[in-house]
Amino acid sequence: MKHVLIALLLLSHVTIAATLFVVKEGTVELYDVSVPLIPVRLGSIDVSDALKVLSSDSHVYVLGTMRIEAFDQNLRPVKTIELNRKVIDAVLLEDLYVIHDYSISVFDKNLNLKASYTLNERLAKVGTYSKLLIALSDGKIIAFDRTLKRVWEISAPDPIISAQVVGSNLMFSTKKEFYIMNISEGAPVLESKHKFALNFQQILSTRSNLVALLEDRSILLLSRSDLSVVDKLNVPAVSISNYRDYLYIVTDKGTIVIASVLPNSLKLFQTVATNVKWAGVTEADLLRPTTVVEVQTTTETRSAQEKPRQDKLFTFLGEVKLPQKVNTTLAIGRELYMSTLDGNLLRVDPSTLKIQSTKVAFILTADPVVMDDGSIVLGSWDKSICVVTDKIVRMSTDSHVSLAAAKTPRGFVAVDDDGTLYILDSRGSEGPIRVRLTGWFVCPPAVHEDYGILVLDWLGILHLVDFSGKEVWSSITESTKSAEIVVTDELVFVVTQKSIWCVQIKDGRTRWTQSFEKTGLIQAVSDGKTLYLCDSSGNVRALDFSGKTIWLRENLSARTILSTQAGLIAAGEKLHLLSAKDGSILLEESLPVSISGKMKLAESGLLALMAEDRILLYKLNGSPTAGWPMYLRDAVNSSLFRK
Repeated sequence: MKHVLIALLLLSHVTIAATLFVVKEGTVELYDVSVPLIPVRLGSIDVSDALKVLSSDSHVYVLGTMRIEAFDQNLRPVKTIELNRKVIDAVLLEDLYVIHDYSISVFDKNLNLKASYTLNERLAKVGTYSKLLIALSDGKIIAFDRTLKRVWEISAPDPIISAQVVGSNLMFSTKKEFYIMNISEGAPVLESKHKFALNFQQILSTRSNLVALLEDRSILLLSRSDLSVVDKLNVPAVSISNYRDYLYIVTDKGTIVIASVLPNSLKLFQTVATNVKWAGVTEADLLRPTTVVEVQTTTETRSAQEKPRQDKLFTFLGEVKLPQKVNTTLAIGRELYMSTLDGNLLRVDPSTLKIQSTKVAFILTADPVVMDDGSIVLGSWDKSICVVTDKIVRMSTDSHVSLAAAKTPRGFVAVDDDGTLYILDSRGSEGPIRVRLTGWFVCPPAVHEDYGILVLDWLGILHLVDFSGKEVWSSITESTKSAEIVVTDELVFVVTQKSIWCVQIKDGRTRWTQSFEKTGLIQAVSDGKTLYLCDSSGNVRALDFSGKTIWLRENLSARTILSTQAGLIAAGEKLHLLSAKDGSILLEESLPVSISGKMKLAESGLLALMAEDRILLYKLNGSPTAGWPMYLRDAVNSSLFRK
């Protein structure tokens, strides 16, 4: 069997966040979808009779009707096996479970046969959760362990016609009712039952909504809270897959159409491929620094490797000497913006590096915030919120405003030092909504576009307030003088100098806490899957969302960190690019001075590093210049905010 992999563009330092596999007649094409709207073709694998592709942390498996082919992470052929039974489907549960009519074959990662099981029933739909293989069979759902012993079974008053594992939930439908069960503890617990049928082929979870592909090939956007229909796409869809909030829809005409999943609608974009049989997204790291540029194998494997291109990721643009010491974090818009203690707003033109100063207030300690229209929002000690354009508009407050404001989907929110929120809707002519809470706040507000505004007071009480000004819940953490709020899809992390509190956004329930008294935390950011921490000793670590340490990188002298598509940037005495997966140092560059403040990154790739008396400017060449990031990553609180 002959395989040809032709890589179009592979950089030695690039970690691909997500790969779209596209099965066509005689070939499997690979696309980098790190920027979901702009798939970049990476190459192809020449295979025959491919049905679908599965990937693990170490292997890629191409399934054919009577054949399975394995490739390593660099997409070099590992092994091919011919089968004597037709492949219906396959799933990964550490080992590879291949589904046939009335039987299952189990292979290890290298495609060595471990076991074969004969079944009394035909499995129509198969999924996995934790250590369970969950299948729809003859109108009921059966859960098996890895040795194919039955663990539990679900039946309904009417035959179950469709089922799928979605996260930690099992969703299924009869001709009369739709059920959602929680299986996070290993056994099904009924979460909700609905008096309607949902005859779906696939169902996916995207943020606060569900996306369902129905038997009639239409696609529904459903509210996760009550399963009401939010929107519908009447496209002849055959299958769907997703990365973040973007769908890759395979139609009955063999095309792939990209759709964006918005909070209240589905929006179709461009067609990106034709003659497609199947498509699926994996977030496994497939292409490593030792990527093979071209591989050809016959009965004897032959390989030719080229040295990866050593493109420079960081390009130094210059430095800006500041006229005075700046203790606030800068903001990036058309220019760079900083506030000073004596009430000035400094503007730096990144092309000329020239500085302009505008007197705004008597005292400024709040970081500036750049709005979408280019205006600058600043809180001042003059008991006002200043909106700076070609003029300065002031809104009075009840007390000093010493903390930064935050953008909301429809305007901004600011807080004063007496514990009052000011929520401004830019569409309305009325003044801001005022919400009085318990006491002064210790960090800027964080915004979640689906849930609302999160604020933390000095008593350690975390409040969630919706955009209408109604307090949804409050949760007690610990009393503190300073902290950060890190927001992800469904979790919020309160990070103080001594500890981390993980709280569910939907109800304010604390999931776990962890102490860091010996090290002391100075910054935290998240990419939506992992929490990254920088401590006072300059170490950087990554935690999963259960609080378990994934990796620890010591002795970096880091003072600030930032999540990017290329990896995690850490800056202090040096500038490092770390692998988000294992913390390994991908790049290291010396800095002319030590960094003391938080860094910021613009969509254009402009990276700004703050020292005590200057700003260092770099161009980050590894980030796409259009369409990135899909979410605005705020270096202060990592709030998610859809562009």
